[in-house]
Amino acid sequence: MALAPTANDISVRELLEQFEADFAAVAEAIENGEFALWIGSGISRQAPSLGTLIERAFDYLRERANDPATAADFVPALEEALTLAEVEPAAVRARYGDPLAAWPEHDAIINRLWNKYSRILDIRVPGKDADFVLWDAINIREAFEHPAPPAAEHLSIAVLILEGAVQEVASANWDGFIEAAVARLSGAVPGVMQVVVDPNQLRGPAGRAKLLKFHGCIIHATREPLVFRQYLTGSHTQIMDWPETAAFAAMRNAIVGLATTHKTLVLGLSIQDNNLQTIFARAKAVHGWPWPCAPNAPAHIFCEDKIQLGQRDVLRLVYGDAYNNAPAALHDATLLRAWGEQTLIALVLKLLCEKLSRLMELGLTASGRQTIAVALAPALKALRNDLADHAVIPAGERSRTAFANQAIGLWSRMLSLFRRGVLPDDPDAYEALSSSTPNLLAADQNAVAMGLGTLGVMLALLQMGRADGHWELTPPSDNTLLAGAMTAQPTRPGAAARPLFLVKSAADAISLQSNGAFANDNAIVVHADDAWRRMVGSGASARRVRSAPGRTGRVGNTHVSIADLLSRSTDAAELQSAFVAEMML
Repeated sequence: MALAPTANDISVRELLEQFEADFAAVAEAIENGEFALWIGSGISRQAPSLGTLIERAFDYLRERANDPATAADFVPALEEALTLAEVEPAAVRARYGDPLAAWPEHDAIINRLWNKYSRILDIRVPGKDADFVLWDAINIREAFEHPAPPAAEHLSIAVLILEGAVQEVASANWDGFIEAAVARLSGAVPGVMQVVVDPNQLRGPAGRAKLLKFHGCIIHATREPLVFRQYLTGSHTQIMDWPETAAFAAMRNAIVGLATTHKTLVLGLSIQDNNLQTIFARAKAVHGWPWPCAPNAPAHIFCEDKIQLGQRDVLRLVYGDAYNNAPAALHDATLLRAWGEQTLIALVLKLLCEKLSRLMELGLTASGRQTIAVALAPALKALRNDLADHAVIPAGERSRTAFANQAIGLWSRMLSLFRRGVLPDDPDAYEALSSSTPNLLAADQNAVAMGLGTLGVMLALLQMGRADGHWELTPPSDNTLLAGAMTAQPTRPGAAARPLFLVKSAADAISLQSNGAFANDNAIVVHADDAWRRMVGSGASARRVRSAPGRTGRVGNTHVSIADLLSRSTDAAELQSAFVAEMML
């Protein structure tokens, strides 16, 4: 298997190509809920910097080591930190009165302590709690006090949860970014995600997904320190003792169960800590994963530029002698050479495309037009790929979060207008297509009855017309109802851009009309059903309803019925031709 571009360079579009080729089985298994996400700090770049936390701890110890009243207790702690940083204390003792930022050795100290962070947290001060460096010196509560908004990774995880593809998440992170993303996109509906830090929370009501925060949670620890402070795990001693500590027994059982029953997608987690490697070894003892695994997806996928040492250890642990037979092939099959951000965005785009295609197939097959569904499916993939081309990092930015926020907003606007004929009640929330996984959509009567398959037909036809050069499709001109779900711009010179609405029924179109959505007499309204055409068929044209006599400069509202076009078309080519003619842009 040829290596993909580096994790830094690979685009979302290129990753979608990987999901259609070498990692097709992986993508399908993720979509259908076979994988759990294992999350580490690599997807929380907006969390407090590890270097900043190290510096806070160092300066706290340094200030007290320089104070005669506290020097006796804190000089040994500071010198332990310096020794970990490979600096001779005697050589820098004259600088104890200066902040670390002013030391010539600043960068070297931070860099050397970066991978020894757990050892820094293990520094002890006489008479203080074992977690004194974390809780008091760093003041981890204050460090996390004003979190940034969720990033593209967290928003994508939340979408995958709401769409039913992700039901289990194991996180080593203390932050609350995933919880914040789920709360925002679900409209703050309580209980969507079951968060587990304390073992008693394992007995709470199930949500759409379960988040196991096996190293603790700063949000819970800040709100209820007497209960949750003990679960913040970061020091070397805590990590080494975690597999045997009684307080973590229930969480260990849950994590071992997760590693046993679900395949593992690792995002931003090196798995270098001994306690995590122990988990995978115990899961193997319960019921190991096979290798080779074909035709099934591999049980462990790592989103990295290259497999890290701890991840290699996991592969050797879980596959045993099978690892030795062809280690290079196993590495190729388990390394998805991309970071979590590109991976998660690509998974969302692929999942939504697969669901729309499946719903379109179900709807058209029921009416004997399966061949049309097969012919239209590539257009939905083309639309997906074109959207992926916009998932880039803007100049001056460091992430694709702007794309994720815009895409969520536009998708939710379109789906709300289609379903209910109104704008979303909460502009920050996400409108889920269906909580059913693709393989269960046939049993989701609500999704089928909602006409979502016809939405797939609409989008495919719009994409085909765009590809043939009839029109361009862009976001709505503004946030008002008048702007529709998107803007259609004819390609002929001088043609006016027009708001485009996609609706499931005449009732929704009537609701839109009564709320003034078509007041500018230039809207294009694509209907899933044929009710509007039949209602106005005896009077004005169902296709084009012009403005009142005497008004000029208006093109009139255009109404197009997909149900009517399907009844008159024998194949996809005829359907597309009729659709273009009806649009009359």
